[in-house]
Amino acid sequence: MFEQGKQNDVPTLTGSNLNDLGGASTHPTATAEQFQRQAAQRYRDLASSFLTLYPAATDDQARASANESALDSMRVSTYLWAVDRARTAKTKAYAYFWDHTLPGPDSAQYGAFHTGEVPYVMNALDMCQGRDFTDADRRIADTMSSYWANFIRTGDPNGKGLPHWPSTAERPGTTMELGDKNAPLAVAGSQEKRELLAKILRTPAP
Repeated sequence: MFEQGKQNDVPTLTGSNLNDLGGASTHPTATAEQFQRQAAQRYRDLASSFLTLYPAATDDQARASANESALDSMRVSTYLWAVDRARTAKTKAYAYFWDHTLPGPDSAQYGAFHTGEVPYVMNALDMCQGRDFTDADRRIADTMSSYWANFIRTGDPNGKGLPHWPSTAERPGTTMELGDKNAPLAVAGSQEKRELLAKILRTPAP
């Protein structure tokens, strides 16, 4: 629809969370052998380049690279969607990466899980029972709910007293880190990683 310019051209706000992919430890059992084999199967001619940027000489290194590459891929895919959208859209898109862990007895296990930002966006911390919120949590909720209320009213999350949230076109190659920090964040660990992942994600499956 975007390629043909047939979408409803409205401002868009979208994002992902630090632990969207499966809890605070996303790949706890990854091994070097598994990671290297998976890279070869998935990326074929680009596997060597991938393993240079995300090395897996040891099991510990493989686990770290598995987590990093998964997060980079998640953010880069959203960024590429925004780039493709911009070819036919006149309205702005805003992307975010949520990194704040919702406090509670399961926080160490799940981290900043999928939908974990919702109580903050809705400024509804008082409705979450069994969680020991701090003044910092309430400040985050005030900021998040202000961003979302501004976006609902105007199509732009920015407003007085808030850290500036650039649109995807305003700061190419970045997303807005929200939660523990409120500032633009590169969608991948380096330009080389972003370019490689873009090539991988845009390569049709065999």
